[in-house]
Amino acid sequence: MMPAPLSLAARAEVLMNRLAQVEAQETDLQARLEIEKARLRASSSREALEDALGVIPVLVESGVNPVMPASPAVDLAGARRALRATATNVVGAPVGEIASRIRSQSVNSALETADRFTRNLVSALNRSVEKKRQEILPPGIDQPIIVYPGASDALAAKLRRLRELLQRRVENLAPGDLAQRFQEIVSAAESWTADRPRLDEGLDRQHPEVKEFLRQAATEEGASWPLITPLVQAWLADPENTANLRVVLH
Repeated sequence: MMPAPLSLAARAEVLMNRLAQVEAQETDLQARLEIEKARLRASSSREALEDALGVIPVLVESGVNPVMPASPAVDLAGARRALRATATNVVGAPVGEIASRIRSQSVNSALETADRFTRNLVSALNRSVEKKRQEILPPGIDQPIIVYPGASDALAAKLRRLRELLQRRVENLAPGDLAQRFQEIVSAAESWTADRPRLDEGLDRQHPEVKEFLRQAATEEGASWPLITPLVQAWLADPENTANLRVVLH
């Protein structure tokens, strides 16, 4: 079985490592600095690409369908050829020529192509997770959280935290953070779905007239006077029911 071809980023790193081995025997400081800078750039690009590729199976297993970015195959193939040719030509070359070659437009373009492909891939993974976040948002997540009489303040605070996490967009995250963020989103959606109905349990136990009064009172328009029936007046007369109620005039 033939070995799998090296990625563009990996090939760039191989080239720069070979250059580093050559320049280690030279005394030209500027050349060494230029070679090391290019080597570090190639190494960083290769590591970023490996991180991005490594998180894809994890996201797929979690239910995310990553949309891979469209990449111009001709650019990638050309960049590989440029790096392969440069790696071959620097063997035994004097340090001045090596430094000149790593400054060449072809090598710089190849490294930029590798960087751009990795950036596009990471951006595509962020968009894929963001799309899935929007798909699994629970119904009513954008509705206000009303603490009706008898409801738990701690539960309301928890729901507000969950809502903030669920509504936060997924963008500009490193590959290593994407899988963890998506698991947090899934967990928050499950907790919201389980806990949100509990906030209205106290309201559901009320008489229908009281329930309707409280629902309207929680809106921006407020409850109209006809809703304050004798039964509602009796309910309002109990201090235990009105600790969190306020009357607002418009």
